[in-house]
This record gives sequence, C-alpha cells and structure tokens, in this order.
Amino acid sequence: MKRSLLFVTSRLPWPTTSGRKVSLWHYCRGLAERGFEVSLYVFPEWDQPRTDAGKPDFIREVRFAAPIGKGEKLRNLLRHSLFGKHRWPLQCALYYSRKNAAAIAAFAEELGAEVVLLDMIRTAPYMDAITPKTVRKILDLDDLLSLRYSRQLAAGTGDVSIAGRYAGGMSSLSDRLLCRGLVGRLVLRCEQKRLVGAEIYYAQRADGVILVSPEETAAFNGVLGEEKAVAVPMGVDGQAFAAALSVEKAPRTFGFVGNLHVAANVASLQRITENILPRLGGNFTFEVVGPCPPEVRERLESAPHIRVLGEVESLPPVVGKWQCMLAPIAFGSGIKTKILEAMAMGLPVVTNAVGAEGIPATPALPVAEEDADLAAALEHLLADEAACRALGAEARAHVERCFSWQKMFEEFAKLGL
Repeated sequence: MKRSLLFVTSRLPWPTTSGRKVSLWHYCRGLAERGFEVSLYVFPEWDQPRTDAGKPDFIREVRFAAPIGKGEKLRNLLRHSLFGKHRWPLQCALYYSRKNAAAIAAFAEELGAEVVLLDMIRTAPYMDAITPKTVRKILDLDDLLSLRYSRQLAAGTGDVSIAGRYAGGMSSLSDRLLCRGLVGRLVLRCEQKRLVGAEIYYAQRADGVILVSPEETAAFNGVLGEEKAVAVPMGVDGQAFAAALSVEKAPRTFGFVGNLHVAANVASLQRITENILPRLGGNFTFEVVGPCPPEVRERLESAPHIRVLGEVESLPPVVGKWQCMLAPIAFGSGIKTKILEAMAMGLPVVTNAVGAEGIPATPALPVAEEDADLAAALEHLLADEAACRALGAEARAHVERCFSWQKMFEEFAKLGL
C-alpha cells in the first residue's frame, strides 16, 4: 500500500523550463517510484496558470494556494519581519497566509499524509501548521540562499534583487524601490542575514533537510551539529539530451545558456562579453540561449561575434552544434543545471569554481578564475576539434556515472523516504 506524501512547492513543476522545476518534477517521480502517493500544494509563479493541465500520472492531486492579499503581506512584514521574535526573511513573510496554513493542514489530514515536504525556505513557516508528531516534516532547501546572497553581495555587480524569477509579477515602482541601487543592496544584505538564522531555525525543527551540493550539506551539518541534512544532487536524464550528439559541429562556435531575467546570469554574461571574448583571437561565434529582456538583447547584439537566440524549443539541436560551453558563474550556490545539461549533450564546459561546485573533478570541466586563464582554456578547446570531441564524450560519461536520477533517488532513503 502506498504511503501519502504532501509536497508544498514554490512553483508548478511543469513544463520543466527551469532547473528548479526539473528537480521538482523528478523528485516527485522518484518519490512515487519509492512507494509514495504524491500530492502537491502549489504556490504558482506569477505567470503560471492555476490549472493542473499536463499533470503527470505520478502525481495524485494538485491544489493551488489562495492568493495572498497586500494587506496580509503588509501585516506579515510588520509582525514577522520587522518586529517578530524570529525576524522572518522577507520572502517568508510575503509567502505566508493563515488561510494557506489552514488549507495545508487540512489537506495533509485529508490525505493521511505521512510526510510533508516543504520546498525552499520561503515555505518553511508552513511547517508549524503540521501539528501531528507522526508526520515527518522534510525541508527541501535546494541550496543555501544565505550563501548565494553573500556571494552576490561580494561580487558587487549587476542587479541586487531578491525577487529573482518573481520580479515579473512586481510593479515597476516596487522593482525600482526594493530591487535596485543602494536600497536594493541594503534589502539584499538584510535578507542575507535573516536567511542565515531562518535556515538554521527551520532545519532544527524539521525531521530532515535536502540540499543539492554535497559540500554545502557537509558545511551545514557542521553548523547544525548533527547529520540532519542530506545531499540529493541534481540528476540528468541523459536520454533526453542524446539528440545533441548527432548534430554537426560548427567551427569555433560556443555559447552560454541561461535565463537573462536572472541577475547571476546577466552578471556572468557581462563578464564573458566584456572581459573574456575580447581576449580570443580570430573569428568565432558566441551564441546566447534563454529568455532575454529587450535591453539586454540590444546591448549584446551590438557587439561583434555574438548571436542572441533567445528561448528555444529544444536545446539539443542548438547546443549540439557548439564545440563547448563557456559559463563562469558570477555568483550562486548549489549545482548548476546548465553545466550538467551541457555535459550531458557532450560538451566540455569552461567554468570557474562556483560553476563547478558540487561536480566531481573531470578534465571535461576546465576550471579557472582569471579572465585570461578562462580565455586560454576556451581557445585551447576551439583550436583542437578532435580533443574537444574527446572531452565532450568524457563529459557525458561523467554525468552518466555521477548524476543519473536513479542514483539520486537512492539518497531519499537517508531521510526515511
């Protein structure tokens, strides 16, 4: 008989158009394969429809969170973020409502849920709505946002918004006031400090914690003083990207994949175009794939050798013609989906330590920190197509060895799942 599991998610996991949605989709699939009947309580992203159309068979039921009014958000900010005992991060305050807390508790009771899984720190306060001690509460942090924001502040470049993917649902006034310039940096600094406390506080209250990076997991367990966190790294469906292997390569062509509404991707691409590409000799073509705001597209297309392809229907036919990917990541934490997917498509990836974080060392992942060294590693690959193909084959084999989803699902057992 299947056990019941309620997953409170911060977005609808399909279509799988982002790294986090890919993880959520496969986590649900893996939990179903491990004998759980999985139901979702979803806080949809601002542009996601409130419908379960396209729901995969391994998910039993989907319910959507009640919209949270401006009045309640303001009360939460005052009560919990500004004057509360535990000083919630802003994103926790903006995600919380008493109505949703009651609905989650009722849904868990109706399902007879044995496990409630909470997606990311922003849904963690709903943990307190689950009162029966017999229900296991697992906090899926994905990665440590406090670390990501700390690195973002240290980078000192680009957008400092904490809104991320949710910026599209904000008014232009809110965006200018809270996510830009000096005020945005002050908000980010405040949020980072509160996240440090919130991650520890809710991890201590949970029965288990999920992170994607083994390095972050070990460090966080050291802070907690117990082995409560488990690493469940990103997996990759190698078969889904196999079509890239048969695509004919275009000489001296390489690229970058990323949503350019996201600050880290914009900052990474700025470094590439301003500091690395000018160091390359001869002709080359650098392609950029992913959703792209008009102002970013205009700036990129004004430079030589750059093609902005925008969002594409399928990655393998486009990325498959590249010789390699260039992806020094400006800031971030956890394992980067774009790196693993490029490797699964048979591409070596030139990156830095942040980009390679959580991925075992391999010659197919040249790592450098200085612009000149990154340019030299890239030029070496572009100059020797046969060596580049050999490293690409090693990249794919490395992902198949270390990052199959089935291998990742085995880690759930450490949490009693």
